Amino acid sequence: MKRFALACAAVLIGLTAAACSDNNKRAEAPAVLDVKMEIPDHIELNKPTKLACVVTYGGEKVDDASEVKFEVWKHGAGDRDMLEAKRDGNGRYSVTKTFTEAGTYSVVAHVTARDMHNMPKKDVVVGNPSQAAEKGESDSHPSGGADHQHGEADHHHDNSVSMSLSSHSVTAGKPATLAVRIMKDGKPLTKATVRFEIWQADNKHEFVETKEAGNGDYQAEVTFATPGTYSVKVHVEAASLHEHQVEQVMAH
Repeated sequence: MKRFALACAAVLIGLTAAACSDNNKRAEAPAVLDVKMEIPDHIELNKPTKLACVVTYGGEKVDDASEVKFEVWKHGAGDRDMLEAKRDGNGRYSVTKTFTEAGTYSVVAHVTARDMHNMPKKDVVVGNPSQAAEKGESDSHPSGGADHQHGEADHHHDNSVSMSLSSHSVTAGKPATLAVRIMKDGKPLTKATVRFEIWQADNKHEFVETKEAGNGDYQAEVTFATPGTYSVKVHVEAASLHEHQVEQVMAH
């Protein structure tokens, strides 16, 4: 009987020690400053749009952040707007902005709270894809920007080279032929190496090699897995030429 009591006591002590250890581990786990962006993937031109984020710390809403600002810039442009957000309550901060030019924009939320800083980034498309394509924008960002993460050197855009996608609308989840016509000095550019760099928001970038179809046309079969707006960066290399241009494709 005495041995049984001692065995029970040993088990109880072991369970208590394990529970204390687990509690200590949970107590030692640092709280995290989390920022959830509430920004649409597509924004209409000339329409006031709310850019917002929800801030939490250790799972609890933060209503007393030291600073919340939204940095906004258009790809290919040098100017950046830094907009101070207002406190909406329940951990939400927002600012209203009207976009007057079509294209792809980056939005970074700069949030400081609890002596920590978080700056998530989201890319959005303003206007419809054809409006953005008409701008013929190149994806050369200002130096030091948050979107210089792919390590590609900027190249001067030669105005004598033009690129145009055959379509800016596809069916999501189904293979589609993505084609581009490359012209240089008004003539079809042949025997070039052409690749599509495709991504959606902050997701992984996919590179697709094209095949030349003649008359300056290059094409590849691509599947846009989920509905939404995709950025398609056309890379063109020929002799000493290296050009690129970003266009938007909508998957329905």
